[in-house]
Amino acid sequence: MDLPPHATQVLDAWQALAGKGTFGGRVDDRETALAAYRARTREVRTALAPGRLLVFDVAEGWEPLCRFLGAPVPDEPFPHSNLRADFRDVLGGEPAAA
Repeated sequence: MDLPPHATQVLDAWQALAGKGTFGGRVDDRETALAAYRARTREVRTALAPGRLLVFDVAEGWEPLCRFLGAPVPDEPFPHSNLRADFRDVLGGEPAAA
């Protein structure tokens, strides 16, 4: 897939940091990647005091996020983005055919 230079740079940085660091370079093996993800999640949860960590599902909307931050809940709907079309817009269009 041909990607714009900025997207390639982001993916290269992710591979160097998370791909190798967290996943040991084995992101294409589902079970290994899931085990590494779960181990890292346990590390983070253990390292932080419960009151300093928000485990948040965006489907929950504003309430848990605002409660955690001590902020009022906005009067506007929770934003819904990061759809495939949004992602393609950021990348500058559809990837080239292989």
